[in-house]
Amino acid sequence: MPFDALVPVRQRNAIADILEHHGLRPVPWEKLILHKAEQQGRHGPSFWFRHQTALSIGLVVASPVAGAIAGATGGLNAHSGVMAITGSFVWMCMVALITGTGLIRLRGPSHWEERALTADDDVPEPIARVARAVRADLPRARLVLGELKREESVLDPYLLIEYRDESVCLGIWEDDVIVACAR
Repeated sequence: MPFDALVPVRQRNAIADILEHHGLRPVPWEKLILHKAEQQGRHGPSFWFRHQTALSIGLVVASPVAGAIAGATGGLNAHSGVMAITGSFVWMCMVALITGTGLIRLRGPSHWEERALTADDDVPEPIARVARAVRADLPRARLVLGELKREESVLDPYLLIEYRDESVCLGIWEDDVIVACAR
């Protein structure tokens, strides 16, 4: 027919269409947002990190005070200077022992980082299966791994798939436990 070319042909290339074709519903954004906020609250900075200024001032002030107390307990005689130095040294060793062994942990706050994922090796199998099915129909889609990081450890990842201006959450997991998965 002469007017067939005027009818737009709808290509199935949107992530939502692909998911619908496979009978999958993505993880709702609200669930991901709530999960991210909850995890960041749970893995916040330590008490000592939040009060590190007061801790530093306390340790700086306490060191000479400890030396003065040690010197004063020996009385004001010829050996009181040695007692003050010994008391300060013992105090510093105790502070080094406490901080060095990790009894006082200055764990900083956690933060979310996202990075492109080339293979789904780091992803639990049920979520990886969904990602492979969607990428088979949409090979130019990009997998994005979001990770909650504190210092060098990864605490709680999630997987997004992005194509053009669309982004969909395919799954959330913690260790080997799947919190949510596109179904």
